[in-house]
Amino acid sequence: MRHIEDQLQKSIVRWFDLQYANLRHLLIHVPNGGYRNAVEAAKFKQMGVRAGVPDLILLYPNKEHPFMGIELKAGKNRQSVHQKEYEAEFGRIGAKYVVVRSIGEFMKVVNEYLNNV
Repeated sequence: MRHIEDQLQKSIVRWFDLQYANLRHLLIHVPNGGYRNAVEAAKFKQMGVRAGVPDLILLYPNKEHPFMGIELKAGKNRQSVHQKEYEAEFGRIGAKYVVVRSIGEFMKVVNEYLNNV
Protein backbone atom coordinates (compact mmCIF):
# COMPACT_ATOMS: atom_id res chain seq x y z
CA MET A 1 0.00 0.00 0.00
CA ARG A 2 2.94 2.35 0.51
CA HIS A 3 3.40 2.57 -3.27
CA ILE A 4 -0.23 3.68 -3.67
CA GLU A 5 0.23 6.31 -0.95
CA ASP A 6 3.42 7.52 -2.66
CA GLN A 7 1.57 7.94 -5.96
CA LEU A 8 -1.29 9.72 -4.17
CA GLN A 9 1.18 12.11 -2.54
CA LYS A 10 2.87 12.90 -5.85
CA SER A 11 -0.50 13.67 -7.45
CA ILE A 12 -1.53 15.83 -4.50
CA VAL A 13 1.68 17.86 -4.55
CA ARG A 14 1.49 18.32 -8.32
CA TRP A 15 -2.12 19.57 -8.06
CA PHE A 16 -1.31 21.87 -5.12
CA ASP A 17 1.72 23.35 -6.89
CA LEU A 18 -0.45 24.23 -9.89
CA GLN A 19 -3.52 25.37 -7.97
CA TYR A 20 -1.68 27.33 -5.27
CA ALA A 21 1.63 28.23 -6.92
CA ASN A 22 2.13 31.16 -4.54
CA LEU A 23 1.98 28.75 -1.55
CA ARG A 24 3.87 25.83 -3.05
CA HIS A 25 6.89 26.37 -0.77
CA LEU A 26 4.60 26.07 2.28
CA LEU A 27 3.36 22.53 1.60
CA ILE A 28 6.18 20.33 2.83
CA HIS A 29 6.98 16.68 3.26
CA VAL A 30 9.22 15.56 6.11
CA PRO A 31 10.90 12.38 4.82
CA ASN A 32 10.55 10.36 8.02
CA GLY A 33 9.45 7.15 6.31
CA GLY A 34 11.44 4.66 4.35
CA TYR A 35 13.77 1.86 5.21
CA ARG A 36 17.23 2.58 6.53
CA ASN A 37 20.02 0.46 7.92
CA ALA A 38 20.67 0.63 11.67
CA VAL A 39 23.41 3.28 11.39
CA GLU A 40 21.30 5.59 9.23
CA ALA A 41 18.25 5.05 11.45
CA ALA A 42 20.21 6.03 14.56
CA LYS A 43 21.65 9.09 12.83
CA PHE A 44 18.24 10.27 11.62
CA LYS A 45 16.72 9.70 15.06
CA GLN A 46 19.44 11.88 16.59
CA MET A 47 18.68 14.51 13.94
CA GLY A 48 15.02 14.67 14.98
CA VAL A 49 13.15 12.08 12.96
CA ARG A 50 9.90 11.37 14.78
CA ALA A 51 7.54 8.47 14.19
CA GLY A 52 4.03 9.52 13.28
CA VAL A 53 4.69 12.93 11.69
CA PRO A 54 2.03 13.58 9.02
CA ASP A 55 2.98 12.97 5.39
CA LEU A 56 2.43 16.62 4.48
CA ILE A 57 2.31 19.82 6.49
CA LEU A 58 0.80 23.03 5.16
CA LEU A 59 2.61 25.85 6.93
CA TYR A 60 -0.06 28.46 6.28
CA PRO A 61 -2.54 29.80 8.82
CA ASN A 62 -6.22 30.34 8.32
CA LYS A 63 -8.73 32.02 10.66
CA GLU A 64 -8.95 28.94 12.88
CA HIS A 65 -5.64 27.10 12.66
CA PRO A 66 -1.95 28.05 12.53
CA PHE A 67 -1.14 25.19 10.12
CA MET A 68 -2.45 21.83 8.92
CA GLY A 69 -1.09 18.29 9.00
CA ILE A 70 -2.21 15.90 6.28
CA GLU A 71 -1.86 12.14 6.70
CA LEU A 72 -2.36 10.07 3.55
CA LYS A 73 -3.86 6.60 3.71
CA ALA A 74 -4.62 4.16 0.91
CA GLY A 75 -7.38 1.60 0.97
CA LYS A 76 -8.29 0.51 4.47
CA ASN A 77 -4.94 1.45 6.01
CA ARG A 78 -5.30 2.99 9.45
CA GLN A 79 -3.25 5.44 11.45
CA SER A 80 -0.51 4.08 13.66
CA VAL A 81 -0.45 4.79 17.38
CA HIS A 82 2.22 7.45 16.77
CA GLN A 83 0.13 9.10 14.06
CA LYS A 84 -2.86 9.25 16.40
CA GLU A 85 -0.62 10.87 19.02
CA TYR A 86 0.37 13.56 16.52
CA GLU A 87 -3.27 14.09 15.60
CA ALA A 88 -4.08 14.66 19.29
CA GLU A 89 -1.10 16.98 19.73
CA PHE A 90 -2.06 19.03 16.67
CA GLY A 91 -5.55 19.42 18.11
CA ARG A 92 -4.16 20.40 21.49
CA ILE A 93 -2.19 23.28 19.99
CA GLY A 94 -5.00 24.37 17.68
CA ALA A 95 -3.63 23.03 14.40
CA LYS A 96 -5.80 21.18 11.91
CA TYR A 97 -5.07 17.52 11.20
CA VAL A 98 -6.78 15.48 8.49
CA VAL A 99 -6.53 11.99 7.07
CA VAL A 100 -7.21 11.87 3.34
CA ARG A 101 -7.61 8.86 1.06
CA SER A 102 -7.95 10.47 -2.36
CA ILE A 103 -6.89 13.52 -4.32
CA GLY A 104 -10.52 14.63 -4.43
CA GLU A 105 -10.73 14.54 -0.65
CA PHE A 106 -7.47 16.50 -0.42
CA MET A 107 -8.74 19.15 -2.87
CA LYS A 108 -11.92 19.62 -0.84
CA VAL A 109 -10.11 19.88 2.50
CA VAL A 110 -7.41 22.25 1.22
CA ASN A 111 -9.82 24.49 -0.67
CA GLU A 112 -12.03 24.81 2.42
CA TYR A 113 -9.00 25.46 4.64
CA LEU A 114 -7.55 28.12 2.33
CA ASN A 115 -10.91 29.80 1.74
CA ASN A 116 -11.05 30.45 5.48
CA VAL A 117 -8.09 32.87 5.63
